Amino acid sequence: MSSEIMQETTSLVECSAFHRGMSVLEASLRNTEDSEAIISGLLKGAAEFYGASRASVVEADWDLGIGVITYEWCKDGVPAQRDMLQCLPMEKFPRWRKALRANKPVVISDLQRLEKVYPDEAAFFREYGVTTLLAAPFSKRINQGFIAVDDPTHYTDDPVFLFIASYAVVVELNEIKQQQSLLAATKASKYNPEDIHINFFGGMEIISSKGTLTGEDIKADQCYLLLAYLILNHKKNFSVDTLAEIICPYDELDSPYKVVNNIVYRLRRTLSVIGLDKLVIGKNGIFQINPNFNIHTDFDRFEDACIQLKTEENPDMRHF
Repeated sequence: MSSEIMQETTSLVECSAFHRGMSVLEASLRNTEDSEAIISGLLKGAAEFYGASRASVVEADWDLGIGVITYEWCKDGVPAQRDMLQCLPMEKFPRWRKALRANKPVVISDLQRLEKVYPDEAAFFREYGVTTLLAAPFSKRINQGFIAVDDPTHYTDDPVFLFIASYAVVVELNEIKQQQSLLAATKASKYNPEDIHINFFGGMEIISSKGTLTGEDIKADQCYLLLAYLILNHKKNFSVDTLAEIICPYDELDSPYKVVNNIVYRLRRTLSVIGLDKLVIGKNGIFQINPNFNIHTDFDRFEDACIQLKTEENPDMRHF
């Protein structure tokens, strides 16, 4: 714990309460090796220590402007919000980005006072019934975001316990990503880093120099559809409106930009397992497959073979 954080804390938690909370947390997780179970236990411990109704992990991609609740623990009788908040508009939280960069906590103790300076942020929390909040940032390797507790009733201005929990959470997030990468690396190819081989026949398979993913690894249908469409048209770029019509053809979307950004964010998280988090790129509402990669698909090879066969059968076609 940095001395800077300790000095800025207005009232340090009572040592006995702090040690008791840490002891309970350590005892509950001592024999647990599953990273997701550990994250759930850390959230539960943080919520109980602060007397909060809910604790969650919020991961963010500031380039896409998207935040996603990836893990959540709720007190009995408190509704879960994870599924509802899969597309947090990060433009409403400018001070959170500053806090992440400076490794500072975020404290909300008075929504009315917050509304005077950050009205969008205050309106967001009011809509979801959150009146007070305490959050601690984490940033290590590819994971960055916050662990937050909603409506804390104890030690509401002291983030020390939450900072410790956030450090432990990011370790487990990295462990999950490392295990996914190791699993993918068992089928790693010998291709150059810029070469991406993609098979569609018999099911999608994405092969990079760092491993292989299959269609089954892409859990969300919209992510699968977006990736397949962009790859099959990897020499073109598309607007968010076009992609939204393809991904959600039967839905009336209030904000196609936010929907597509959210899907790209989730897709990048999956592709990062084999080092392809930059495979899909976008700027100013236009998305495409990164031209710095050499894309090789079995679909292209099939078309080339058909053209070659027709050429051999009809030599006159060579002039076209």
